[in-house]
Amino acid sequence: MNELQTLIDSIKGLTDIDDKDLTDEVMKNILDSVEQQFSSELVQQSINQIVNNMEDQGLNKSEAQAAIKALSDTMKEMVYSEVSYTGNKKLLVDTVMNMMFGIFDAAAEKYHSYAIELPIQLEDGAQVPTYAHDSDAAADMYAMEDVEVPAHSKGVPVKTGVHIQLPEGWVAFVLPRSSIGAKTPLRLSNSAGVIDSGYRGEVRALYDNISDEPYQIHKGDRIAQMLVMPSYRFKAKVVDSLEDSDRGEAGFGSTGV
Repeated sequence: MNELQTLIDSIKGLTDIDDKDLTDEVMKNILDSVEQQFSSELVQQSINQIVNNMEDQGLNKSEAQAAIKALSDTMKEMVYSEVSYTGNKKLLVDTVMNMMFGIFDAAAEKYHSYAIELPIQLEDGAQVPTYAHDSDAAADMYAMEDVEVPAHSKGVPVKTGVHIQLPEGWVAFVLPRSSIGAKTPLRLSNSAGVIDSGYRGEVRALYDNISDEPYQIHKGDRIAQMLVMPSYRFKAKVVDSLEDSDRGEAGFGSTGV
């Protein structure tokens, strides 16, 4: 990485500064300059760049973390192995290095091992499904138009304008968002919509309204979430009996309320 070498060279350049020239005022100016270089916006850009580079290489999470650790170790070796910093020089070097290591740690924490790259086609006005949090399993889907769901209606389609191309062996589920179930009278008509890998139509959400009043959905509202995961098919093996288990044939309510 050229940027990394440039940073290391600039850090090593501190050795050319005489200790007596590092007055309090000079130190303040240098540290202010460092803080500007490590602004929150630039730090986030650096984190995203590292994450994107790892994704482009197709690394899984453990491989990415190992690569980032190796990068940190290389920086330590190049910066600290040949020079012994003291006084204000050490303060400056440690400050810059700690900021860099903070970026590396944040990138390692943020990195996900994306199993697939999902081709998505959008109709005019549609939004790409997004993950609200790094730990989310499902991505939010957005209404692409205003829709009124009449009172006591069933199966009212809500457009997302999203078309996906799942690879063979994968499936997507359109699931209700918990906030809709808790705060609105809407209920996803089919509980969970199953999207097969061969489907190329629009991904829509079907909603029932269990209240006595119509409910308004607005364009841009998060109206469902999509979970993408591997799909395994089974080959039926008919047998005369099944192995015993501790539960046996106990069904609904067998473990209590």
